[in-house]
Amino acid sequence: MRELSLSKTDYKTARECPAKLYYRMKKYPSLKEGNEYIELLAQGGYIIGAIASLLFPHAILVDEPDHAKAVEITQQLFTQENITLLEAAFESNGKFARPDILIKHGSRLTLIEVKAKAFDSSEETPFRNKKGVIAASWQPYLEDITFQALILRELFPDFTLITELMMPDTTRSTTIDHLHKFIALNHITEDDSGYPRARFTFTGDVEQIRESHFLTRINVDREVADLLPEVSSAAEIFLKSLNPLTKLPAPISFVCKDCEYRVDGKEEPNGFRECWGTLADPKPHILDLYHGSQVQGINELIAAGKTSLFDLPESAFRKKDGSVGPRGSRQLIQMRYTKENEEWIDPQLGTTLQSFPYPLHFIDFETSGLAVPYNAGLHPFENIAFQWSCHTISAPGAEPTHAEWINVDEVFPNFTFAKSLMTHLKRDGTVFMWATHENTILRQIAQQMEGRLEDPELKEWLEWMTAARMVDMNQLALSHYFHPLMKGRTSIKKVLDAIWQVNPALRERFPEYVKEEDGALLPPHNSLPTFKIDGRDVFVNEGTGAIIAYQSMLYGPQKSDEMIRDQWKQLLLQYCKLDTLAMVMIYLHWNEKLT
Repeated sequence: MRELSLSKTDYKTARECPAKLYYRMKKYPSLKEGNEYIELLAQGGYIIGAIASLLFPHAILVDEPDHAKAVEITQQLFTQENITLLEAAFESNGKFARPDILIKHGSRLTLIEVKAKAFDSSEETPFRNKKGVIAASWQPYLEDITFQALILRELFPDFTLITELMMPDTTRSTTIDHLHKFIALNHITEDDSGYPRARFTFTGDVEQIRESHFLTRINVDREVADLLPEVSSAAEIFLKSLNPLTKLPAPISFVCKDCEYRVDGKEEPNGFRECWGTLADPKPHILDLYHGSQVQGINELIAAGKTSLFDLPESAFRKKDGSVGPRGSRQLIQMRYTKENEEWIDPQLGTTLQSFPYPLHFIDFETSGLAVPYNAGLHPFENIAFQWSCHTISAPGAEPTHAEWINVDEVFPNFTFAKSLMTHLKRDGTVFMWATHENTILRQIAQQMEGRLEDPELKEWLEWMTAARMVDMNQLALSHYFHPLMKGRTSIKKVLDAIWQVNPALRERFPEYVKEEDGALLPPHNSLPTFKIDGRDVFVNEGTGAIIAYQSMLYGPQKSDEMIRDQWKQLLLQYCKLDTLAMVMIYLHWNEKLT
């Protein structure tokens, strides 16, 4: 039986947590499976990789999924004096990698790792902090290329090796309009070592993209040299754990809160439960604590086997001088009212709500800021706003009315989006949002107008609207409201789901969102109807799904089918409508409790 090799992905997984390498190799259930956000990030990475490959017209793709055969093909090609390879395969001392791009020029190698991470080329030392140490946010990316460099150094010790990252440069823009529609991902598979293999078709002007792309190559030789000893040592430890496959010890701590193997307790095998044992059982759990990672001594408590939320002493939420800050106050409220299993609502919230003049507008935006810009003139990760929803309560006791706008054409939508919103909202009443995303987007649209659109009325309205005139309901919840069902979170879904369970009057008022499954009442967002598109049931109930739906509507393979386009549109409309109605429901619940 062939021994297991340590791939680049294996190494990255083990660096996050040594125990995860075992769970990955054993294919334990993971929250990453079917996670739309992770899939969207991966798709963005594949598209950036596709664009990068187009910049090397004479490159040869090692299109072989079999591990051993790919290495053999690479060795044959590598006998050439000068060659550029895509996805070449190299193995050394049990370590395996397929570099995105490798340029061989005589005895000089240039290793290029392509990443869909925002990079600002105007920064002098982007990879290091003020102390000159490699920044934590860049460490995983730099270790990634260092692992590959380690293999190449072992195989070709007499060669000169240059290492580079290639990334979307936020200081550069594209001259190509609707670049997304020219790149079609045909299929995404994995080779037998787990390396993702994305194949695409590009139907645009290759020369144009070569002359006017938005990717930047950055030399990272210094960072690789600094990391090489650490990466080499860690790789040896991980490799030994693969043959035979054994689980490396990993201390449990609050960081486990976001572990992808923290799946439903009924799923088997269960990586989180294997690590935590019976310490995974308490309800409420210590990992549910609001900003628990900031509580001094929490990891020591976990190490001592205390993992109930109620194992925390209230003194843990106080500062050294005995005072309690805003975060500590929130943690105390969570602790006390969870213990009593009671809802908490600050009486002061009633006074605050009464101070807001009518009409009350509850707004929500759907936006997308991906690595590949949608329109000419945009920078990587620059947002486009493609949809808004607004529910309005015109007077006390009035029924909420709804208005909406969505872009369905291949155009830059932001200015039309903003003008339609201005026409609807005018300058009357109060505008509510959940968190600050809507304010941020309107500010960005005002900035985008510079040099693009001369509209003094719109510019002045945007500046007026974003000048502290929008009310953040998330902040109201943080300051004035808690329900044990929310645990430590205040996302709109968590708050809505909590009040939906305990407020029958809301369910009677909005029966179209009442749905049960296996005798349990579902959250409103899970009640949204699905549409059958391309033979599968599709629904949108969160922001990442909305971005995917928008791209499918405008740039998907069936974009010319009007019925399918309309189905994507309806999915987007019903989701965004519920997000603003959710704010209305929460507002109504608060009012009901305070009167």
